[in-house]
Amino acid sequence: MLRATMRMRLDCVVSPAARAVLDALGRTEDLMFSPSGRRLAIAAYRANRIAIFDVAVVAAENASQVVLGDVVELEASLLAAPHGLCFLDEETVAVASRGGGVQVYAAAASGGVSGRRAVAPIQAIAGDDGAPVRTPGSVAVFPVGPDELELLVCNNYSNVVTRHVLDRRRAYASTRDEVLLRRGLDVPDGICYSPDGAWIAVSNHNTHEVLLYRRSAALHADSAPDAVLCNVICPHGVRFTPDQRHVLVADAHARYVNVYEPGASGWQGAHEPRSMVPVLDWPTYLQGRSNPQEGGPKGIDIDPGMKVLACTTEFQTLAFFDLAAMLARPVPPESRRKRYVQWRLANAIHRRRPEIYARLRPFWR
Repeated sequence: MLRATMRMRLDCVVSPAARAVLDALGRTEDLMFSPSGRRLAIAAYRANRIAIFDVAVVAAENASQVVLGDVVELEASLLAAPHGLCFLDEETVAVASRGGGVQVYAAAASGGVSGRRAVAPIQAIAGDDGAPVRTPGSVAVFPVGPDELELLVCNNYSNVVTRHVLDRRRAYASTRDEVLLRRGLDVPDGICYSPDGAWIAVSNHNTHEVLLYRRSAALHADSAPDAVLCNVICPHGVRFTPDQRHVLVADAHARYVNVYEPGASGWQGAHEPRSMVPVLDWPTYLQGRSNPQEGGPKGIDIDPGMKVLACTTEFQTLAFFDLAAMLARPVPPESRRKRYVQWRLANAIHRRRPEIYARLRPFWR
């Protein structure tokens, strides 16, 4: 099964400049294509940088091919453990740093010249007394007017999602700040909108679920989710496919990207994955198993043409997969109960006897 799945991995032509950057990024977190699909940004968590690659998805005879060209690395004093990011437009990016807050940066195109650039933020998004930004981990954006954007921030360790309305005419200053979601959140670790803006998906780390909310004027901090995506141990990156027929979830605990689809009544109630697709081979996966919450994929995104799934994790810094092949090939999910029991056992051993966990690491799935 893994051999067949890894054949879904696409060839990638990497320029020397891009290869040098990929080899030095270290631990990575979220990644995102720009609106045009011609750029790809990655958060380098320990390197305190954002790498933005020129990227092209080229049609080939049997499958697409991905080309990585020039790359710009953004450096700033407030990029302190950058974890989440999103493009506000083709040349502007919002970044959530667990140690540095949320800022908006200009991300001008490379212009054919790779290299590092020291940048200052265009704007800092701090919230207000009723909805402060604290330990932000992930961000998502959706336009709400010609010059207004709605930015959602997962505040990882204060367990809320805050909403900030940004005014492009005022250098993306926030004109409204509020707590949008709070009920039941326990380390919200990833977030996205559906392409039409009708749904919000939140990865809820400590409950091992992804929560789906219908986005409407009635949504408030104590709203319950409309749907719950199950059988994911450490949910991280989450994305709707551009046609909105599936939700993909990266499981940082496992080798999998989980694929979900709505039922006959849409996104309502609990949903098991249709497929759990491995995106890492065993040796690469085991390199990252320093604890039971690491080793698997972190950031995922889908290009606007819906041809490619991009995936990042520390020891497989960037990989691309044929999205159509992933969606067309059902990979039966493993038992939810068995996976949770194994995870709880591994977690307990790691906390109490880390040396024993290290010896048993090759056997934890």
